[in-house]
Amino acid sequence: MRDDAMPPKEALTVSFGQDLMTEWIPDALGATDVVRGLADGSHLNPTRLDVGWLQVPLAHRTETIPVVPQAVRAHMHRLVERSLHRYRPRPEVFSYRSTEWEYRGAYRARQRRMRELGSREDLPLVLRLDVRQFGASLPLRVLLDAPWMTEDLAQQVTTLHGASGRCLLPGHRWANRLGTAALAPIDNLLAAEVPERWLRWGDDWHVFVRGAGEAERIREVVASGLANLGLSLSVEKTVWEPVHRLFAGAARDVAGDPRKVWRAGIRDGDMRALRYALTRAEPTTEIFRDISEVVRMRAELLPRAIQYLDRAMTTPGATEVVEELFDDSDLFTAARVLTLAGRHQELARRVPDRLLILAADCGIAGLCALAARVAFSSRRGHLVGEPPPRMLPWISQGADLRQLRPSVATLL
Repeated sequence: MRDDAMPPKEALTVSFGQDLMTEWIPDALGATDVVRGLADGSHLNPTRLDVGWLQVPLAHRTETIPVVPQAVRAHMHRLVERSLHRYRPRPEVFSYRSTEWEYRGAYRARQRRMRELGSREDLPLVLRLDVRQFGASLPLRVLLDAPWMTEDLAQQVTTLHGASGRCLLPGHRWANRLGTAALAPIDNLLAAEVPERWLRWGDDWHVFVRGAGEAERIREVVASGLANLGLSLSVEKTVWEPVHRLFAGAARDVAGDPRKVWRAGIRDGDMRALRYALTRAEPTTEIFRDISEVVRMRAELLPRAIQYLDRAMTTPGATEVVEELFDDSDLFTAARVLTLAGRHQELARRVPDRLLILAADCGIAGLCALAARVAFSSRRGHLVGEPPPRMLPWISQGADLRQLRPSVATLL
């Protein structure tokens, strides 16, 4: 195990800010104190590793996700970036490459490369390879034996595995960085077998092949390589198909007028179109009319719906739309609506007591802090009991929702 110098503090804090866009429970204070600690080097190893469990709706299933406090998340981010500071994946890998890596630019670059390969007449088929339950099943030994592993990171990953049963936490940038690096042996196999005819994002590979025979051969090579890592391919997601189907499906372009994309998404039940529109559309009566029902049907859209509603809070009807979401009582919904209420005083006053009590009693540190933020700002602190220690300075200064605002920006 080796020790490398830290990446520049500015790059570290910028990348952690991007990490917060994929958190399941937004930080009640915007993680400002944690970011400040990363920036000035004062951030220390948290004394406790509290793991909470949150049921999260995903595209085709609901999964119980482990969540940890921001200080733990920041500490893992710092250790991983130090460990991987000098590591660079192969150029065919587009996801989570470095401290300076940015999601949207990398995603567009992946799309361009996919289309370049897909335009070749000698490569009519694409083989899609997906690791079965990668984040939950990656063995601890694979990380501990990696050539870039440091002693501090090994200790923390081992502790995290003992507390959560897994090495990688979904939605965390540090976990995606580790996962990207852990799959490098498979990248090397593909580089030898089909040079410059493949690309990877996360644990998903696209390999452009000349025929079904080559597709099956590559599948067997990758399956054997994964077995050496204690992993296996997903039977459901590992398929080969004509290239034109790829560009009509996972790689299709939904860009356009957000209002038109929204209507098409409603009509076709197209999640990709709805996600695109919610990020870009201006507040309109049409979307207000649809949004509550859409979110109830597809709960995984909630983070983007909250981001949209935050932009729309000065628009007539927005508050009423949010109040409809108060009726839902699951913790995933509570995390998002309390984040929004933690930014807008009028909403904070309207949050039902039962929702505050539900969040305060859930045992998940981040959600308890959100409940405390809304309760103390609306003078209902008695509902949530003693606030988290890191919120005491904010409360002593008047519990002003305009200060240290939680963020609703999201990539989810």
